[in-house]
Amino acid sequence: MEILKQRGIRGYLEISGHRGFHVWIFLTEWIPVRYALLFCEVLQRKLRDDETGDITIEFFPNKARIRPDNPGQVIKLPYGRHIRTGHRSFFVDEEGHPCRDINAFIDGLAKYPLGAIRKILAAHSQVSEPEAQREVDEDISAFGTQSPAIREVLLKCNLMRYLCQKAAKTGYLTHFERLSVLYVFGHMGTEGEGFVHKVMSMTINYNYNTTERFIRKRPDNPISCLKLRDEYKKITAEIGCSCSFKRTKNCYPSPVLHAISLSSDVGDVTVPTSRSLTKEHEKTVISEINIHVKSQEVALKILEFKKQKRGVANFA
Repeated sequence: MEILKQRGIRGYLEISGHRGFHVWIFLTEWIPVRYALLFCEVLQRKLRDDETGDITIEFFPNKARIRPDNPGQVIKLPYGRHIRTGHRSFFVDEEGHPCRDINAFIDGLAKYPLGAIRKILAAHSQVSEPEAQREVDEDISAFGTQSPAIREVLLKCNLMRYLCQKAAKTGYLTHFERLSVLYVFGHMGTEGEGFVHKVMSMTINYNYNTTERFIRKRPDNPISCLKLRDEYKKITAEIGCSCSFKRTKNCYPSPVLHAISLSSDVGDVTVPTSRSLTKEHEKTVISEINIHVKSQEVALKILEFKKQKRGVANFA
């Protein structure tokens, strides 16, 4: 709210009825979503300096476009009941006291036209210096002993490790963060499903049956790296998200490839194929992904043959 105030905008604080807060800005007219997103970026650049990393900040709207059959983000309107607690949300004044006279509060709201937003964008649209990457925590001991495949994904994918560590450290994941974990580890067989339960059990509102229901409803294919980078632009920029996978026909980049490239025996890991392939073609894709493993095997065999050849020569 202080950052908004510095830019000539009055924000209004609402207690959500559960654990968080909403800061509302009121406008006099509909504005293009692209201006709303640019405005969010202006705030994020400033917030990034003060953010601890343990606080989740979401902006509405968060996308420029949605599919026709997708209603987009859901947010509870002011003075609505929270679906979990049953408590109503409410606005508070600058001293933190609940606003009792709602009509007077609404009548006194500061509202801003598109021109005011555009002025702020023009004043703060300069390109900032690139920031140093955040130090990535590589400790995965909180998750206990895991299969080699799950361990490989946690160690190699900074984003997946970050999300799982967030669950362990804060006890909270947003809905999409939960789905992101599910859409990767949920495609790694029964061990992966068990790991999804382990991560979700670290959050305060974990429910076994709910988690199991989402596991059963997961999509056929794992989530792509492109989708993850698009959804977590800020996080991936800070922690680094630049996994390099071998370009393979009919296969798209996904964190599960770390598990597949670990061994040609992928077990129940879902191969991220761009279209439906026969099992025979899928084996070809896996073989191409694991070409480095075969190369190592060939190199070891060559070394062994050379040792044997030297042994024969010495004997002779």
